[in-house]
Amino acid sequence: MTNNPLLVDAPAVRRARKFGADQDIEGASCLEGAGRAPSRPMAAMMAFICIAFTSIWGYVFISPDMPGLDPTIDYAWFVPTGPRFLAGWIALTLCLASAFYLVLRASPESWTRSAAIAAFIAQFVLKCVWAALFFAMRAPLPALFVMAIFFLCVVASLWLSAILDRRAGFLMAPYFSWAAFILLLTLNTAASVGNFQPN
Repeated sequence: MTNNPLLVDAPAVRRARKFGADQDIEGASCLEGAGRAPSRPMAAMMAFICIAFTSIWGYVFISPDMPGLDPTIDYAWFVPTGPRFLAGWIALTLCLASAFYLVLRASPESWTRSAAIAAFIAQFVLKCVWAALFFAMRAPLPALFVMAIFFLCVVASLWLSAILDRRAGFLMAPYFSWAAFILLLTLNTAASVGNFQPN
């Protein structure tokens, strides 16, 4: 097999020879493909599933008319409501999904890609935890702690994404602004009302 002129110079064969495995290699193309980034459809599906799950989970607790959730919460004047909130949410979700897609499609050989994916996954999980604490459990103080960590993950995601692909960094910029806004909102609520007792 290694004498086949079509495979003798294949990267998979060269790697096998380097590690002392100069022998017949079946499926050299499969070995070569093991280190590739996911295909466009696969990357798009992965990004969609992660973003959709996070958004749906958050929407369970967050209505487009947020102040209507709990009349005891005196939300800050800068909190958008109604169609403005929904439109902003959709735009930010699309930007985040596009940035995550570009990161998934980046070269797997870069350590930055692995770090960026970890930062994205961390912020997805933390966002769900924050929504549950802030809206379902009415606990703005613990939510503030989670949101602070979430904000750091967003900063890391933006920085790492920009290293991998400038387009991904550009798409993360609006989400960074949103994360700063939510951090300010959580801080304002925690400072104003303290900790809510669950209903």
